[in-house]
Amino acid sequence: MVLVAVAVWFVPAAAVLLTWPRSRTWRPAVTLLALAFGLLQQLVFATIPDSAFVTFRYAANIAAGHGAVFNIGEYAEGYSNFTWLVLVTLPKALFGADLVTGAVVLSSACALGCVLLAARFGRLAGLLTAAAGGLAAYDCAGTETPLFVLLVLAVLYALKTRHPLAAGVLAALAVMTRPDGLVLAAAAGLWLAFEAARHRSSWGAPGGYLLGGLVLVVPWLAWRATYYDQSPASWPTLHPSFSSYAFLVAALAAVGVTQLFGHHRTPSPTPRPATRWAPVVALALCAVSLPFAAAQRPGVLDSRARLAQAAEISGWLTARLPPGSIISTGGGGALAYGVGSRVFVVTPGVGNNDYEFVASLRQPALAITGLGYSGRQQCAADPAYTGLYEVATFLRKGSREWVTVYPRDDQAATLIERLDEDPRLVYVPCPS
Repeated sequence: MVLVAVAVWFVPAAAVLLTWPRSRTWRPAVTLLALAFGLLQQLVFATIPDSAFVTFRYAANIAAGHGAVFNIGEYAEGYSNFTWLVLVTLPKALFGADLVTGAVVLSSACALGCVLLAARFGRLAGLLTAAAGGLAAYDCAGTETPLFVLLVLAVLYALKTRHPLAAGVLAALAVMTRPDGLVLAAAAGLWLAFEAARHRSSWGAPGGYLLGGLVLVVPWLAWRATYYDQSPASWPTLHPSFSSYAFLVAALAAVGVTQLFGHHRTPSPTPRPATRWAPVVALALCAVSLPFAAAQRPGVLDSRARLAQAAEISGWLTARLPPGSIISTGGGGALAYGVGSRVFVVTPGVGNNDYEFVASLRQPALAITGLGYSGRQQCAADPAYTGLYEVATFLRKGSREWVTVYPRDDQAATLIERLDEDPRLVYVPCPS
């Protein structure tokens, strides 16, 4: 598939070099080719991070009529992407579509939307954003990151075209999509106030911007305060990662470079040197993205295999555990999503003592760590569960793949017997 991506890259490359400085009628076709290249990257390098499945579990409960909860009846806000949560829930709630597939399709559509919107700042920006499409796919598929980048670009475009009310609404959606959208919202508001202070616009612009933002943010904060019984001043916690910012930085850089080198105060009858070299530079940067994407391909395949294993393991647990059982997945989102709402899932946070809290106070009947199978039998007790839990190892039939679970001492015999009834996995006691 990587070779296919390289081969497909040469098609828009040749088209851009042949049509850029000539007829404008061919340029829409070049944009379509850039979109096709971006779509191919989404298909080849799409990787869903484990954390995305936390949102999917909330969405599944909403679609089933249980509300925005992780466990039925427990009102705790364990997500920070409200807009994305609502968006991925709609296909499931309205049409019964698969949540994971729907989320991946929506995130890919948002990534392609970023290409189109970036092109509004200049064709070079669109091409550069398409080149960075792999960053929106690897470890970001099914997440809110492409939507957030799309909203950031939309806010910038609304400011550029002097639509402050629309900018306020879009900034509010960005804040409701990711907590760091506050930085964007504040920066945009300060910019409008600065422009008004310099008499480049009226004070109605920052006023309209503020009004557009408050129309959405105030009801959302009020709902959070009542639904989750928490102060409106509290804010969802964001756990940043390289993948959550890489595509954003790339898209902003593409727009910034285009605005910096593409803006001229006076028109010229002949193409300027920077304009002449623009397609060559864009295509060179696009080509640079290919080796990076190729290097990530093994990780993509491994991640997809791990998620498939997590789905198999969670299906095994769901089929064997009694309804209403409490388990701990060690923070594993894919396992938590896979077991469904019939099983209560408790997960530790980032603190060192959270595992002890889960084990001693919530007292799950069974704990499991890791995302998939391991290549060897692991009989060492997890320190977090020492004393209260036993170690039980199961061998996947017809393979040398193992899964380790930790049943509570007082329920170990019953749980191991139930889990061993499944023909897919066989209980193998640890050597004494």
